Amino acid sequence: MLTPTECQKLARQYKSLAQQPNVSKERSVMLTNIARTLSGLATQLDRLAADMRDQAKKGTSVATPLP
Repeated sequence: MLTPTECQKLARQYKSLAQQPNVSKERSVMLTNIARTLSGLATQLDRLAADMRDQAKKGTSVATPLP
């Protein structure tokens, strides 16, 4: 599973690719959308980890993410 840090790193790489001068407008849009999606995934993974920590502190049983 990707970590939030890995997702952010990939997002930066895709954003950088989208900004290259030799990339078509259509491809730039796709690469930018992928970067946004990866950034959003990083945020959601962070939120999930925080929620799981909170639940563990309360002693509540929580489902673990897939490997």
